[in-house]
Amino acid sequence: MINTLTVLLSGLLLCGCSQKQATSASSAIDLVEAGKDITSFSNLVIHVTKRDGTSIEGIQIIQTGVTNFLKMTITADTGTLSSGSSKDATDKNFVKISLNNATIETITATGKQTATLPELTLETHR
Repeated sequence: MINTLTVLLSGLLLCGCSQKQATSASSAIDLVEAGKDITSFSNLVIHVTKRDGTSIEGIQIIQTGVTNFLKMTITADTGTLSSGSSKDATDKNFVKISLNNATIETITATGKQTATLPELTLETHR
């Protein structure tokens, strides 16, 4: 279970690591809006029900069509957003999403698995 989860999360992070050109001068963090399905980030659909500054609530992140699994859904009641990447904290094309008590559900060809993590940080780009 831990090995599978590690592979799945690695795939999610790797999908967010390829370089893309900026689509505008604004920061990627500004694309995360409450009540909308945000599809601006690499192979992800991000939905938050409430946003107040960098605090977010009612988070759902869906990724489909990645090697080793058909669909991954991450949910959390609360989290925070921050700009930048682990390589460059000033890169406005990246956003970090830190989740509290995240539930990860993966669907593979062999079935469904669910795991809960007390803290999870994802990094993705537009």
